[in-house]
Amino acid sequence: MQLDPQTFTCREHDVDLTGQVTDILDDDLPPVAYDRLPLGRAAARPRPFEVTVTCPGTGGSGAHDLVCAGTFSR
Repeated sequence: MQLDPQTFTCREHDVDLTGQVTDILDDDLPPVAYDRLPLGRAAARPRPFEVTVTCPGTGGSGAHDLVCAGTFSR
């Protein structure tokens, strides 16, 4: 999966949340055994997304929700 932006970080706590974003996007996509395009078709265009993830904060305190938005393509 290709994301734009490539990473998602909580600026307040400097925590990388990219894994949570990709997990949510993977869960919402149907399982595909072979993710290939039929011959003669153009590559799939990036699709917009907006997901809510949870930043754990620092030291177990300060957890909060954060909305991450961008585009993804498979």
